[in-house]
Amino acid sequence: MSTIEKIKSMALEELEERFKTEPDMKYPEDMVNEIADSSAPVYTYELAQVAQGSIDVMLHENELGPAFDGTPTVTNQIATAIYEVVQENLYEKLYELQQEFGEVGSETVLKMFCWILVQPTGTNSG
Repeated sequence: MSTIEKIKSMALEELEERFKTEPDMKYPEDMVNEIADSSAPVYTYELAQVAQGSIDVMLHENELGPAFDGTPTVTNQIATAIYEVVQENLYEKLYELQQEFGEVGSETVLKMFCWILVQPTGTNSG
């Protein structure tokens, strides 16, 4: 049976794995959205199972419009709620990871900047 906790757990694992391979990625928000999107079930039965087992999903007030084709069906609303609940958790974890790896990222940027400063400037010969 699919549950929101299993979905969130798998999404968080994927985020951690992908972040660790590329902590200085330029647009981590795209990765968060991609993971959240791929985490939401697409089949009606699975959506119903998740909704049945999670009051958080059932009571979630969606900020986005209905998923899939945009019609305001119950299943499309549930899919959007799952996406938003997972996305929220992913952003919280992303913030933690960025804080944890922040010093490493800053050092990397500083080293790159210093390397650029010491490089000889090219001259155009014409």
